[in-house]
Amino acid sequence: MNLQTYLYESNGQVHPFSYRGGSVGDNGVIDQVLRNRDYDLTRWAQGARLLEHHQRCSQTRPSLIVDAGANIGAASVYFQTEFENVFIFAIEPDKANWDLCERNTSRFHNQFNFHGAVAASDGVLRLIDPDMGDWGFRTSAATLLPGADSSTLVQSLSPRSILAHPATSGMTPLIFKVDIEGGEADLFSGDTGWMNEFALIIIELHDYLMPFSRSSRSFQRALGQHEFDFVHRGENFFLFNRNVLDVPAA
Repeated sequence: MNLQTYLYESNGQVHPFSYRGGSVGDNGVIDQVLRNRDYDLTRWAQGARLLEHHQRCSQTRPSLIVDAGANIGAASVYFQTEFENVFIFAIEPDKANWDLCERNTSRFHNQFNFHGAVAASDGVLRLIDPDMGDWGFRTSAATLLPGADSSTLVQSLSPRSILAHPATSGMTPLIFKVDIEGGEADLFSGDTGWMNEFALIIIELHDYLMPFSRSSRSFQRALGQHEFDFVHRGENFFLFNRNVLDVPAA
């Protein structure tokens, strides 16, 4: 598999991070997340308020970070090394990526890696490889017919089921990061009340990748139901929850 090691430095410590040397996707997530620090929140006043919220709440119980579309675990490692007293629930549908995520996060006791996909409801989805590399896998509805190929089927979990999962019991929702290659069309098509529980939602939208597919339409509709400050950097949108962060009404 030609595994190589990237040495990620954070807060005075070095963390070895395994990746496939010939993978455009693996090199891309290392560049974006670990080198460029795309998830750095300290550049905004909203981020400072979120960090204060986390420090206050995590004195009594861990803060929950959901890494939906975890790939090989770069975002999980970033959050693990930037936040104290957090628990990360990572979810990744591609088995090879998930295996590397397991490897890269094995030293963290406060991490649970689920092999599957996040969706509006629990069930089964089909994993699709559109030939876009190791960071381009997508999911679609699965037709469960007798004799149909089951090798590409993966379990789906809703945000509500993640919040009710035994691994996340008793934790304070903090960050829900979403990078699921167009799967946001389904994720935000049902109940979005879970959005009110997280102090921050980070999402990459994929209209640029899937032109005129309306992949972001359900997300846009969901925004109108909640109170967020909305900022943008690189490929990601950062939605800071005004209610959870106790921002006074205007």
